[in-house]
Amino acid sequence: MDFNSLNINDRKIIVGIDFGTTYSGVAWAETQRPDRRVAITVWPISKSTREGESSDKVPTKLRYNGNQPEWGFSIPVNAPTDEVIEWFKLDLDPSLQSMGTAVSSAAARGGRNVDKLVTDYLSALGEHLTYTLREKLGEGVVKNTALEFVVTVPAIWSDLAKDKTKQACQKAVEGLSTTKAHIHLISEPEAAAIYALHGLDPHGLQANDSFVICDAGGGTVDLISYTITSLKPILEVQEATPGTGALCGSTFLNMRFAKFLKAKLGKVDGFDDEVLADAMERFEKSVKRQFTLSARDDETYTIPVGGLANNKELGISRGRYALKASDLRVIFEPVVQEVVKLVKDQITTSKVPIKAVLLVGGFGASNYLKERIRGALDDASIQIMQPPNAWLAVVHGAVMKGLALSAPEQLTAVRVQNRRARKHYGTEWRVRYDEKLHSHLREKKHWCGLDGCWKVYTMEWFIRRGDAVSENEPFFTSFVWTGPVSQGRIKKIKMDIYADRTARDAPLARNGNVAMLCHVEADVGHIPESSLQRRKGNDGQLYYELNCKIEAVYLSASTQYTLVYNGQRYNSVTAEYV
Repeated sequence: MDFNSLNINDRKIIVGIDFGTTYSGVAWAETQRPDRRVAITVWPISKSTREGESSDKVPTKLRYNGNQPEWGFSIPVNAPTDEVIEWFKLDLDPSLQSMGTAVSSAAARGGRNVDKLVTDYLSALGEHLTYTLREKLGEGVVKNTALEFVVTVPAIWSDLAKDKTKQACQKAVEGLSTTKAHIHLISEPEAAAIYALHGLDPHGLQANDSFVICDAGGGTVDLISYTITSLKPILEVQEATPGTGALCGSTFLNMRFAKFLKAKLGKVDGFDDEVLADAMERFEKSVKRQFTLSARDDETYTIPVGGLANNKELGISRGRYALKASDLRVIFEPVVQEVVKLVKDQITTSKVPIKAVLLVGGFGASNYLKERIRGALDDASIQIMQPPNAWLAVVHGAVMKGLALSAPEQLTAVRVQNRRARKHYGTEWRVRYDEKLHSHLREKKHWCGLDGCWKVYTMEWFIRRGDAVSENEPFFTSFVWTGPVSQGRIKKIKMDIYADRTARDAPLARNGNVAMLCHVEADVGHIPESSLQRRKGNDGQLYYELNCKIEAVYLSASTQYTLVYNGQRYNSVTAEYV
């Protein structure tokens, strides 16, 4: 297919959205010019000024001023801090709170529902995207070209949090395009890997070499190890071990800096929210990025503290505070130590020799973090690399993934062949009770009228933790759906999917470690009554007995379910995550 000859119906605009804890990024490309990826780098500073601030990304912040929320750079710098809602992305996955430093719930602080906050923020992002596309491509092209979105999510997130992100995106982009926009999810470290490997040419990595990608962002730090399986004609990799991660991104450095400054200067006359906001901005934009491991303890970094009187003892002079490198070390160390531990653990669990660690994400660009990881690894032959444009790696990788999905043969730059399952996945079904196998479940056995025997519920695991899963090879689980004909015809087939994330063998029956993942429901109301199989039970009653299969395709950050019955595929399957 020649991309320049694509007719308008085949053309698509692929949009990557990196919805981050502290900053978010947007990039796009047209399918007929796939080599030209464009990141949005100009952002509104008010409703009327659409192009007021130049930055690779925009702050993930909201402030409600009447009905219309202000967002990103359009929130006034001097806005009271208690009115600005930030870090709300982390509220999408409450289960993460146990994994790292507790973050006060931003949604609760703003008295608003997190799903609404995410939808409002993504809607504002989508509106600015549409404005930008019209400016660059013209009204006609934008109006008549389908939009397809690839949205990035932390790999360590729960399936519920990923699904919530997808639903919020769906709501946010309604109306941006004349056709219903498709939304794909991709894990942040996988998107980063696609971009970093493509941009690291020649990267010195060979076939069969393995590397760790560490995506250190604002809130989450995600790690995955990959092994290169082929370099030509395209670069193919597969996951070497299930990914890991935690809440220890650079947001936690900001929190530690704010706490430090309040403790140091909080009682000084004139210290208020505005002074803190200016200091935070300097810390975020320059100090955090400049700080290196080799900095001498007495080296200082200038922090603006306008309006505070000179105080030699505290280090305040002419509206500036001299922050010592020794204090910065104290601020950095607990967060950096957590990332170092994650990297070392990932190298150990991959059980293959690691040639390189690729650092991406905003925090991944930190020189201090890079040097600390280098010093902490016992093996000096492991390269520590920071690909160029590390802050935009995730959003560019998302666009590349979207282009590959829309025309796999032509546009795949890097292909992830296999991923490693992070959990055991399975369903619960009734089996004939067997005293040898099920004696520990004796209390739970019950009589089955259809087969005239004792039965017991056990787990049927169709994927086990660490198994290789591929987008091209679905998993099938076969089951028999039964129900008395006297209770009326079967309209819906329901199934519960369970997961167990512990690093041990999957249990025979459901226990405390096995959690409900989602309810899967297939609508069979339209299947003719005559096609539904029946059988007379041992108890003389007539039963429906449907031999079905559920097909599950595990993608980068989501799962698609399809019901197969009588050789027919039914895509009317909905999954409700819990």
